Amino acid sequence: MKSAKPAQHTVKSPFWASAALITAVIAAPCGAESLQDIYEIAVIQDPVIAAARATYRADSEARNQGRAGLLPQISASASYSDSTNEVSDLSSFFVQDNETKTDSKSYAINLSQALFDLPAWYSFQRGKDLTDSAKAQFAADQQNLILRVSEAYFNVLRAFDNTETRDAEQRAIQRQLEQTRERYEVGLVPITDVHEARAVFDEAAVNSLESRGALRIAFEQLQVLTGRRHQVLAGLGEQFTASAPQPAESDGWVDFALDNNFRLKVAMLTKQAAGNNAKAQKYQHLPKLSLSMGYQKSNSEGIQNGVSGVVLPGVPLTATSRDIDRDSNGSSVQLNLSMPIYSGGILHSQRRQSAHRADFAQQNLIAARRNTVQSARSAHQSVMTNAARVDARQQSIVSAQSALKATQAGYEVGTRNIVDVLVAQQAVYRARRNFANTRYDYILSMMRLKQIAGQLSPDDIYQLNAWLQPELVVQRSVIIGGS
Repeated sequence: MKSAKPAQHTVKSPFWASAALITAVIAAPCGAESLQDIYEIAVIQDPVIAAARATYRADSEARNQGRAGLLPQISASASYSDSTNEVSDLSSFFVQDNETKTDSKSYAINLSQALFDLPAWYSFQRGKDLTDSAKAQFAADQQNLILRVSEAYFNVLRAFDNTETRDAEQRAIQRQLEQTRERYEVGLVPITDVHEARAVFDEAAVNSLESRGALRIAFEQLQVLTGRRHQVLAGLGEQFTASAPQPAESDGWVDFALDNNFRLKVAMLTKQAAGNNAKAQKYQHLPKLSLSMGYQKSNSEGIQNGVSGVVLPGVPLTATSRDIDRDSNGSSVQLNLSMPIYSGGILHSQRRQSAHRADFAQQNLIAARRNTVQSARSAHQSVMTNAARVDARQQSIVSAQSALKATQAGYEVGTRNIVDVLVAQQAVYRARRNFANTRYDYILSMMRLKQIAGQLSPDDIYQLNAWLQPELVVQRSVIIGGS
């Protein structure tokens, strides 16, 4: 895996599942799946990143909600009523019996605008910090998906390589056991050699069985990410090379991580949001000035029917009927000044609470900064160590093979026994497993270093994918020869 000098990585869009990516997933070949194939499926199907995407969208609304306290508030209302009113007044000298039916309509629109409201201003600043924090958190979650997919994929390749070497070791020990039996039958070796070879073979058979189980489990981990059952993957080519990271000094990676690590950015923005919230609560005691403007209009229509008159002998009552039509409208402009005097102590309590939370966020930022420094140094050291181990492990295979040949030659002439041969044989396959494991350790440690430095991106997936070879088939089920 080539390592380049770190360049600042920015996430242009928080959503990588574009239409082109979806098309690529649908059109994926039916043969051996690659790291890129698995990643592009996981971007869409992984429930963890889907939940992170939903959380990002929800938390991004904090900016809009905070800004709402500074923008005009406009409301409108309308009402309609249909009323009937009856009046009956029967006294000794006067009679009145009326019925009034009225339809009333009213409309109103009101606007209010904060002119001076420091708590609302700092709440808006807090909302911006929380939105930026959500974006940084989602970028960290995207990087985590890249790492999870890479770990799951290369764990499959690791388990497959281990299974291959375990099975090859079992077959080699089986052949050695058969040769030892033949030698025993012609009297060249004692029965103890047969027993010792058999014991080593039984142990190899158990190891082979365990490795095949680990391979199936590794494939199941891929299914957790994609929701699909994968059968065949592309293996890592032998031409893959491990190189030391650039810059070679850890201080460069530490500085870059302090500037670009997304989780550190989350802690920093969370601290800023807590500080702005503390200021918003602190200024709750200040006066607030707002402007209110309103307009109202109403209309009433109806009719009034009835009789009325003075009670006198021979004088009839007067029948009345009149229409009702009333219109009214009005407007208002108000300046409102309010200031809390005493609220039962809740404002003081909220101010103290927000101040303590701001201190909590500050301490979390300090811890995050220290952890980032330590993680960058540790990850850099791990990459440096694993890069050196790859070359050393490759050389150890050559050395183990040479030692095996020498031991077999000594066994043929009687200077070495069967145990020496079996130990040398196991050393060869152990060296092969160690070499394969070290290559995967290097790849994952390099990706972790890039994640800490904030520069891990889908390009790293695509660069790694170029080292894979579809003809190197990594199957879910490994079939070995008889025992």
